[in-house]
Amino acid sequence: MDAHDLYNNLTNGHGFPPLGIPPVAPVPAMVSFDIEWSGIIDSAKVVNVMHNFRGQFVKTGATIDWSAESANFAFQSESPNPARNLYALIGHEQNGVFFHLEADDE
Repeated sequence: MDAHDLYNNLTNGHGFPPLGIPPVAPVPAMVSFDIEWSGIIDSAKVVNVMHNFRGQFVKTGATIDWSAESANFAFQSESPNPARNLYALIGHEQNGVFFHLEADDE
């Protein structure tokens, strides 16, 4: 369902009059994402025991093609262009209650 904006999503279509956001009823919608990841440019492990955080990250190339469609609206992104990729990152992190020390943490 497309709720138009965050306030209509959180209020089930009732808007938020104090901020002048009118009510908008949710409508059926569909989005599609096609992401292609390519190559490893760099990788890093980050551990911050003080903030209970650990992450393994891989910087990579990526392109995305996406579209959205509802009864009264359709959008298609421009064709993916790897030369316009500013930054793509894949990661796995642990934080808060999911954080625990490992033998190789510094």
